[in-house]
Amino acid sequence: MMQKTDDLEQYVGRFFGNIDLETCRDSSVSRPRVRPLTGFPAETRVEFPRKLREMFPIGTRFIATVKVCQKHKDKKPHGPPYLKAYDIAVVAKSVPDEGLVAKVRSGSISSLAYEYVWITKS
Repeated sequence: MMQKTDDLEQYVGRFFGNIDLETCRDSSVSRPRVRPLTGFPAETRVEFPRKLREMFPIGTRFIATVKVCQKHKDKKPHGPPYLKAYDIAVVAKSVPDEGLVAKVRSGSISSLAYEYVWITKS
């Protein structure tokens, strides 16, 4: 298990299977994020399908294969390494009957501003 994000640099391009992921809120942005629960530091960013982040309540868990990726600018690493999720499976027992779900905020020009609504079992 890696202790800090800097350790990710040595794994760029490698795949890791059966990684537990979870949707979460991030205080710095309104859109829902996904964080790793196993194998990587929780602050590691995860590229994850938007539809899945919007479809399930915050706290829903997934199992996925992830690839350690690195963006480049002018052929030099740009920003910290991140994970890209593949072969994603929802952990059904983690989906709450009630919870916060991210919805695109009405009037959002970019469709990237979210609000959270509480859903209840009907």
